[in-house]
Amino acid sequence: MKSSLSLRLVVVLLSAQVIAFGAIPLFTFLISVSGVWPASNMTVNDWAQSRAYDLVVGSLARAADGSVQLEISPALRAYMAEQQRLRIAAIDARTRTVARGSSPELATALAALGPIEAASLRFHIRGDEDEKSRGYAYRTPPPFEDTLVAVYGYSFQWSDLLFVVGNLFSVPGLLSASPMIFGAVAVAWLMVRRGLAPLRAAAAEVSRIDLDSLDQRIPQAGIPGEVAPFVAAVNEAIDRLSAGVAMQRRFTANAAHELRTPIAILRARLETYDDAAFTKELKRDVRRIQTIVEQLLTAARISNAESAMDQELDLGAVVLAMVADYMPLVIENRRNIEFDPPSSTVLVRGNRRALECVVANLIDNALRAEPEGGTVLVQVRGDATIRVVDHGEGISSDERTKIFEPFWRKDEQSRGTGLGLSIVRELVELHAGTILVTSTPGGGATFEVAFASVSTPSSVVFGRPIASPLPT
Repeated sequence: MKSSLSLRLVVVLLSAQVIAFGAIPLFTFLISVSGVWPASNMTVNDWAQSRAYDLVVGSLARAADGSVQLEISPALRAYMAEQQRLRIAAIDARTRTVARGSSPELATALAALGPIEAASLRFHIRGDEDEKSRGYAYRTPPPFEDTLVAVYGYSFQWSDLLFVVGNLFSVPGLLSASPMIFGAVAVAWLMVRRGLAPLRAAAAEVSRIDLDSLDQRIPQAGIPGEVAPFVAAVNEAIDRLSAGVAMQRRFTANAAHELRTPIAILRARLETYDDAAFTKELKRDVRRIQTIVEQLLTAARISNAESAMDQELDLGAVVLAMVADYMPLVIENRRNIEFDPPSSTVLVRGNRRALECVVANLIDNALRAEPEGGTVLVQVRGDATIRVVDHGEGISSDERTKIFEPFWRKDEQSRGTGLGLSIVRELVELHAGTILVTSTPGGGATFEVAFASVSTPSSVVFGRPIASPLPT
């Protein structure tokens, strides 16, 4: 079941109001004690009147003749033992008959009211030596209606304050406050619903966005400041999603285009079979298709996080194996390749297939850039760095950042899919490594890939560099 933000906010507001409702007597008490409100005539002893009055009302009883009398309850008796100056009385408001058990002096003082009928009265008896003494008289509700109960001489105790707060949360207290509480709940609900209306409108806008409408954004006009960061974050997420979808669409279009060309060439060769050149050209076309498909698969595995990245690999051995694999292609294209190994074993942590893809792409690019008869240098250093050096046209400074963008090619005549270096950078970053390109002294480009080594150098030493002679 989904939780409702509106309900949670209303509950919080209602809880705060209940707490504030219960705190009203506490604040009023502090004001009356501190004297910061001179107009208030309440004293600290006035906070004891409710408890004293309720105890007396709880002791009322009717005699056989129907008259009201005071039968002191155990609770009232214990209270009077603490309040030595407490005086109590119960008087029939119509006949002025004093109930049995009443204090004579208090009854006499109330009799002085004469014809005055008071529903409630707070008083002080003149001549009392204690100027702070207070009294309270109130006409009780049924079943003792028309009975005036009076208490006098009570003094404040901390339990009296708790009694007042408890009365607020009694059934009568809550019923009297219910209009205010329910009114506040209704207002809070309406305000919360109104406040969340822009968020609901934004959610409706998001629900209408799909792959065919990624150009739409959530309007930020009228959005409250509290919701604006969320809306801005959603718009930024849609921006990233739109860029990713556009990249995938370009990826599909370019891949389809690149696959279509070698397949068309392969089909033409099959239709115009020439035994002398057929085998060589067929291998070249198949190799090109295979390269494109492997790059696509590598990119897909990276996106889906399907490849393990915790293998401990001998970096020199991985690079040497890829150099050896490229030897036939090197010889076929009348180039040389030289491998400069590290002086000791260099271990890195990652995925072997991914590292092989990195090295293969860099060697493939270097072979295409290297002039015929030139030598591509592949180095593995002891600090877990791979360098692939060619002596071709090189890469201008303004192109050194573009070459790592997906599908970027210098011109339409450039060979390749424009995927290789993009995949290389992604794989290197996945291994927490770095890649950069600089100019080769004398002309050309040098790609340098640095990884984090996870081992100390051992005594294993590779053999001499591999160099492929030019075929004669």
